[in-house]
Amino acid sequence: MVQRQASSYAPKAAKVFLPRLLLTRARAQAEAFAKRVRVDTCLEPIISPMQEMRDLNADIDLSGISALAFTSKNGVEAFARMSDARLPAYCVGDATAARARALGFEAKAAAGTAGNLKMILPKTGVLHLHGQHVRQVLGARHLAIYEQAALPLSNEVKDLLDAGEIKAVALFSPRSAKLLAGSLPEGTFTKLVLYTLSEAVAAACPAGNTVHICAAPSATEMLRLLSADFPA
Repeated sequence: MVQRQASSYAPKAAKVFLPRLLLTRARAQAEAFAKRVRVDTCLEPIISPMQEMRDLNADIDLSGISALAFTSKNGVEAFARMSDARLPAYCVGDATAARARALGFEAKAAAGTAGNLKMILPKTGVLHLHGQHVRQVLGARHLAIYEQAALPLSNEVKDLLDAGEIKAVALFSPRSAKLLAGSLPEGTFTKLVLYTLSEAVAAACPAGNTVHICAAPSATEMLRLLSADFPA
């Protein structure tokens, strides 16, 4: 008689479906933030950029300019592609300043808002470099050097939203909030829990949603807000 060795079979682990978080930032920024979300929360990020940054054919005149003001990393990166000039950079927050330093600028960071940035700017000789869609220009001279081209939601995200499989959205700008609201069928937006970077972003969201606002306008504070509700 041939004896067969007994085999043990472990039951297959049940597939775990993590709650999904929609990210609509420009792809590079969304992918960087998604990595942090996966580490610090139980959320599965779904990325569908609703804006794409494109350099404009801008004529940058630095005559009489001794300092630059940036209200986003996008502005820093666009200027660095267009010009070799590395004047002192005054930046809206730590992340923008860190990006400026990485690109060769001597950078100083404000406390996260355009109002805070305006308080630390020199009185004269400042050029504010920004996108076409900007809430507030700083100083007497300013110039749009990139556009924020609107993009549609991906078909995958539309299907997930229709099925109710996305419960939360992280919104980092008023424009992102408006673009998302305008792209969804009536009633879909109000089913989502919105995590917003600032009061200004929250104000751009339609009424009827559950809205959470970061204590300070930074990606780190957004992550802290998300991890409080969706701990790892």
